[in-house]
Amino acid sequence: MARRIGASLPAIGIGAALVVGLWLLPDLTPSDAIPVIGQQTDRGRIVEDLGTDATGLPLFVVELPGGERVEALVQDGSAAMPGISSRQPYEVGDDVVVTRFGGPAAVPFAAITEPWRLPLLGLVAAIFAAAVLVVGGLRGARSLVALALTLTVVVKLVVPLLLRGFDPILLAVGVAAAVTLATLLLTEGFSRVTLAATVGTCAALVLTALLAGAFTAAAGFTALQGNESIAFLIPLVGDRIDLNGILLAATVFGALGVLDDVTVTQAATVEQLHRAEPTARRGGVVRRAMRVGRSHIAATVNTLMLAYLGAGLPLLLLFALGGQSPLVVLNGELVAVEVIRALVGSIGIVAAVPLTTLIAAALMVPAEPAASTAA
Repeated sequence: MARRIGASLPAIGIGAALVVGLWLLPDLTPSDAIPVIGQQTDRGRIVEDLGTDATGLPLFVVELPGGERVEALVQDGSAAMPGISSRQPYEVGDDVVVTRFGGPAAVPFAAITEPWRLPLLGLVAAIFAAAVLVVGGLRGARSLVALALTLTVVVKLVVPLLLRGFDPILLAVGVAAAVTLATLLLTEGFSRVTLAATVGTCAALVLTALLAGAFTAAAGFTALQGNESIAFLIPLVGDRIDLNGILLAATVFGALGVLDDVTVTQAATVEQLHRAEPTARRGGVVRRAMRVGRSHIAATVNTLMLAYLGAGLPLLLLFALGGQSPLVVLNGELVAVEVIRALVGSIGIVAAVPLTTLIAAALMVPAEPAASTAA
């Protein structure tokens, strides 16, 4: 136990230091990347109920963090949905998000757009962390540090560098490879298992990026690629950012989490098979490891597809209510984009199994068994 603690504490300390160091970096976002759009969003607290305005919308006085008080209408979409609320979703004392609109050509006004959810998110995160620590122990603590490092890299490096115009695909593959190496070192330590998993993950990521680019280009999608967020980005960033590349980069990052799981499992399987039978030939170890890998493929590919289907379930319901032919729905850009992403990500996962198995076998299993070498 003492040895495991001694081995884990340096990794946890280094990982935490990396997270803190990244947060202390100066903001890399270019100064001209954030346009003036005539609105400002702040957290506030409702201090007075003014009833309703002339149109019947709820009206409150909201106190902002600096002490300023503004009158704000309720424009939370849920307030007007049948069966959701009675158009009075807030009370005095509630923390809310307030958006103030203004500008030379607009009449200044403020609106309550949604409740302040960070305390609830913090509670869920604390429960998650406690569950990981209780079940995972020191390995769980290392995984939490790795998770924090991954999120920090995305927020402090990936997003600002994308706004600076860096190539999204190269950035995604490069950052994903670096994150994979760092997180595996934190969770697994330095070993041949970590090396094999890292190389296998990087190879599968490159394959995923190439296939995503090729199939997306062949499909003839529009610049939006079925993503409404892109419609908001286009007028803000113009041609400064490769928006198509950003969506391809999202495919790479989406496959990364599952790839890490697959490659570590395969590399560890090869290691354990070799330890259990040191005299086994490399080919036999590869065949047995691939049996485990095939079972893993069946589970992970289904998991990835269900994740995409879950995200697009409201859209599928909308199409079903429209009475369109299933083939027409499948051909539409909104659905076809997600199908290509799911299938390309799954191809990367499938390829990662034999790639990692062969790499791990080459690193860990001698070409000839020990007994034959001695003879």
